[in-house]
Amino acid sequence: MDDVEEELRRIRRERADWGFIHSLPPRLRTALLYYVETGDIRRAARLAGLSLEDFRELMRRAKIPLTA
Repeated sequence: MDDVEEELRRIRRERADWGFIHSLPPRLRTALLYYVETGDIRRAARLAGLSLEDFRELMRRAKIPLTA
């Protein structure tokens, strides 16, 4: 794992609203956790069963920044 990926993961972890994330149904919670750990938004959206646009809205509600 390179330093940039680790730094992006750290940012996603720090900014996330963990109370909100843990209040979600398991499928959405798992998808957000997957995104926080990997940064793979497309796969996370598929795991959630949401369109990319809807998943980004869920990320905004969870205060998880979009990182690339």
